[in-house]
Amino acid sequence: MRYAVNTRDPEVARDAREAGFDYVEVQVENILHPREPKSVFEDAVAKFRDAGLPVEAHNAFLSGPLVCVGPEANPGAVEEFAATCFERMAALGSKVMVFGSGGARTIQDGWPREKAVEQFVALLARLGALAAANGVELLVEPLARCVCNFVNTVDEGAELARACGSPVVGSIADSVHWTRNGEGAETIMAAKDKLRHVHVATFPNRKAPGVEPWDFGPFLRAVRATGYDGRVTIEAGVEDPVGRVDVLRKALSILKSQV
Repeated sequence: MRYAVNTRDPEVARDAREAGFDYVEVQVENILHPREPKSVFEDAVAKFRDAGLPVEAHNAFLSGPLVCVGPEANPGAVEEFAATCFERMAALGSKVMVFGSGGARTIQDGWPREKAVEQFVALLARLGALAAANGVELLVEPLARCVCNFVNTVDEGAELARACGSPVVGSIADSVHWTRNGEGAETIMAAKDKLRHVHVATFPNRKAPGVEPWDFGPFLRAVRATGYDGRVTIEAGVEDPVGRVDVLRKALSILKSQV
């Protein structure tokens, strides 16, 4: 497996390199800057390249007024936004866009779930075509039920990824959302053909491994049982620079020991 830290700070990326990580995952608005001129994107890229670890993935895909399902859904606006993201990913050389964005896909009261599924699958197909044209993957992130009321379990994410028919649309598993939902290994196994990315953090406070007690074994063994051998990103706050390299080095050691 390949291991990363999710960060918005090139200094964290620099420390992650020293701690032995393989890449970093950076939120869309902190490096791709799809709403800003290309020069802003290029400046951000230069700062992360100076840190010495490749940027291979992104999260926090959609923000602001972009809506995917319901009566206010605007797939055209989402496509336009996504096209800029994917084009800049291609220029950067990153490969994975994690599609969580609970606010953009929450089903409004009174809107039929089956209609939301239809809208979302159609959007995934359209975004999949854009992603494929730029050599990147779009991966649906199931979110805890307390965060979003649509696409919650790991198997649900994989089911929708299959339904859209695009080979570059897959799904991810996040240890915090998986745990909060009370899921078992079976939801991860059911997603094995579409599982393309993994997020980890402690529960309940979403810390880096080792910062608070948490056994990653059940989650990581379930992931490994699918045959997965890809990217694993620590999605937790590591902004405090005091002792950060040691914290990250310990976190990496814990993850590797529990697979």
